[in-house]
Amino acid sequence: MKRIFSAGLSVALACSLCLTPVSALTVQQAGALLEQFYVDQIPDSVLAQEDLDSMLEALGDPYTVYMTKEEYSAFLNSVNGETLVGIGVSIQKEVTENGFLILSILPDSPAEQAGLEEGDCIQSIDGVPVTASEQSSALTGQEGSRVTLTVLSGKTGSTRELTLTRRKVQVPIVTYSLVDGVAVIECISFGDTTAETISQALAQYDDLDRPILLDLRSNPGGSTNAAADSVGSFIGRHNITYFRDSDGKYTQVYSSSDYADRTDQPLIILTDGNSASASELFSAAIRDYRAGIAVGGRTYGKGIAQIVLDEESAPGLFDGDALKITSYRFFSPDGATNDTIGVLPTLMISQEYAPAAALLLTAAQPQNSQGYWKLELAGCTFYISGEQAAQEEYREAFDQLLEALPPSAQLSQGAGGSQWTAVTPAQAAQASGLSYDCRWDYTDLEQCDYADDVATLSAYGLLGGFPDGSFRPEQSITRGEFAVLLASALNLRQSSSAGFTDVPSDAWYAKAVDAMVAKGFLAGRSSTSFAPQDSLTYEELVTILSAVSSWACMDGYAMADQPIFSGQQAAYAGLSDWAQAPAWRLSALGVELDLSAPQAPATRDQAAHLICQFLRASGLLWNV
Repeated sequence: MKRIFSAGLSVALACSLCLTPVSALTVQQAGALLEQFYVDQIPDSVLAQEDLDSMLEALGDPYTVYMTKEEYSAFLNSVNGETLVGIGVSIQKEVTENGFLILSILPDSPAEQAGLEEGDCIQSIDGVPVTASEQSSALTGQEGSRVTLTVLSGKTGSTRELTLTRRKVQVPIVTYSLVDGVAVIECISFGDTTAETISQALAQYDDLDRPILLDLRSNPGGSTNAAADSVGSFIGRHNITYFRDSDGKYTQVYSSSDYADRTDQPLIILTDGNSASASELFSAAIRDYRAGIAVGGRTYGKGIAQIVLDEESAPGLFDGDALKITSYRFFSPDGATNDTIGVLPTLMISQEYAPAAALLLTAAQPQNSQGYWKLELAGCTFYISGEQAAQEEYREAFDQLLEALPPSAQLSQGAGGSQWTAVTPAQAAQASGLSYDCRWDYTDLEQCDYADDVATLSAYGLLGGFPDGSFRPEQSITRGEFAVLLASALNLRQSSSAGFTDVPSDAWYAKAVDAMVAKGFLAGRSSTSFAPQDSLTYEELVTILSAVSSWACMDGYAMADQPIFSGQQAAYAGLSDWAQAPAWRLSALGVELDLSAPQAPATRDQAAHLICQFLRASGLLWNV
């Protein structure tokens, strides 16, 4: 059994830094700490290493790292906000015709003290006209050095020249502002001040009757408690996550009662592939409590948490340095992992247009529906101004938004007063003069029983058809095809070759096969043969997904080794003996099974149906 050194032990969810172990900690002490706290059993080959560098390298976990005193300080700064030397402005990356557009002013900065404001433009730096984005580096420099700016006022249009002295400026980890009447909160990390600042933002914009936008793009994580308390401002005091240790025991993490639910407006989260750890914990909680939606890309997929051992939590072993150890796997309130899988957004939209698409969804409920669209999605209702959607800077974003809608989304067009008329995304696009390329417009789904599941997976980019526009739902699915389909759904990372002689390294399914085999979800026909062109039977698909469930969700993990109850055997008597218990477990998870012909080759639409139902039952899809 494991025990905690002290109550002050910190749980960190931030992505790892690149660190080089040079430690006063002995290899014996480090080995003992790993044995006590690591999430998995430590192999003897790791413990046999003669120094800490070799031990951590042999462990092969990029998140379990030793930090020197300087590196630990940098790590804490990365979570709680960093200090930069400059004038304290945030500027638009692209140069405008008037130079650098100032987006925000950092508090207590030289820029604030000089009277610079959001919307001003920096036209020249030290007499050099601003023409290229690379010139932004001239705004930073050595502490105490001076820089002269020519600034165009965004309010008056007047120009003035200012000389500012560069100095250290604290970069806040949360900023907020009104953008065209919408409360926009940007969060770059979950640290000591995150929850309080988000709470302040919601209090300041309490009278707004529009959805709130929270930008978590490129947010690598931070503190568990900070993320939990931040969620509390949107949903109140609830369980936010489960931590599972190496003994299989769970610990619940609740949001603090200090951060009560401060808004009844839906939250729109912006995510991308660099939103990780605590960002994913936050997003999954919003998903599970149906408090909003996510727009953008699938998150990184870091479903493990680290503890940080330092001189406070492990006195006598550290002196300013620290050891960060992966100690837990974490799960959403509904019991879903995001390890590797990440958190799928509600609307999968390219990063170029995701911010504009999110802003389109923030219109207030109109008193007269004429000229508006209404979208009901994931338990939330959003309104879109037709006038805004028609503007040049929003047209492509609106087109992508319509293309991203899953089949369960309900879209309506305002008919005046309080009347709304149901329309399809294609009809909305046509009425708006948009091109619209439906992601699941297959030519042969009319008679497909599982058309909605095929469409849902296609909306998320997890499934595709053939070059001729067909899906071929009744075609048997091969082992290679299913490996690609499931590896895509689970977002499995590439791994080393499984060594099958019939899986060429350049085959379109090779990486997926390797990843599935490495996870233990698929096996070869023999040690050297995978048989990628062989068909899979329905009961084989069921057995594979049952194995995946023990990794993907808490309920699947709990049932992993349970035998089928004698009273349930009759319902599964038509399956092979080895498939009966897996089928029962998958059915108990909530996946609908068709056991009419379990030994027959499974079809492509059956595979899509099973995977879609599995993702829903495991809690990995938003309520769509």
